[in-house]
Amino acid sequence: MPSRRRNPLLLLVPVLPLAMAAVTWLAVVAFRQSLAAGAAEAWLGAWALVFVVALPVSMPLMALARWWQGRARRTDIAPLTGWKIP
Repeated sequence: MPSRRRNPLLLLVPVLPLAMAAVTWLAVVAFRQSLAAGAAEAWLGAWALVFVVALPVSMPLMALARWWQGRARRTDIAPLTGWKIP
């Protein structure tokens, strides 16, 4: 049974992809506006968007990848065949 502390965090799981999509859409709009202003402004805007959008969006994805990797390795620690563990 999940703890009471974890239940509110699980409610955020469906909201996270929607929030990431909204932030990405706003980044595309901002990049298009800076591209219309010129090439130098587009590069400057892209550099700023990397830190403002890409890093916060990648943090939950990296946490999900780490969880998935830990889940895959969980059975590698002890064999399930009944052998003695030294």
